[in-house]
Amino acid sequence: MDRFVESIEKSIEIENWYAALTLAITLPDICGRLNNPKLGSQKRFEKWFNKYMYHHYESPFHGEGFTFLSASDCYALRCAFLHEGTDDVTRQRAREVVSKFTFSTTGSHKCMFNDVLLLNLQSFCSEICEGVRAWQKEYENNSDVVNGLAELLKVQTKGFSPAPGIFVQ
Repeated sequence: MDRFVESIEKSIEIENWYAALTLAITLPDICGRLNNPKLGSQKRFEKWFNKYMYHHYESPFHGEGFTFLSASDCYALRCAFLHEGTDDVTRQRAREVVSKFTFSTTGSHKCMFNDVLLLNLQSFCSEICEGVRAWQKEYENNSDVVNGLAELLKVQTKGFSPAPGIFVQ
């Protein structure tokens, strides 16, 4: 997972915001599949979010039970952006409260205006990276997860040969 997290961090560093967001909202799916392969995409995404991200988005200041971003709304964002390229989640079945997301690269994070949620893109992506690192530490000795991690896509940078395991320099 390190290569994916580092890719997000590098994308943020060079202000490649769309690449950072795309990969960031994909990682909960990847982590969720590795440790809950029998669950469907939405269930495993939401389970992962609730365990590793939810604490960033609950706000006792706004009253008990207030949440800026629920697992379902985050999954709706994932679906809207990855499948439709939009931040409008009104057509997503998973959504609960948020109807639209607005991302900024400066200033505020976690501001709700009616049913529009403003997120600082760097903060949001960094919170996901933090969650992935915590998940990775928790499952570092789980053989199924370790084997699954070994199967994740790798980009070869030192040449390629069509025979598996053989790379040309």
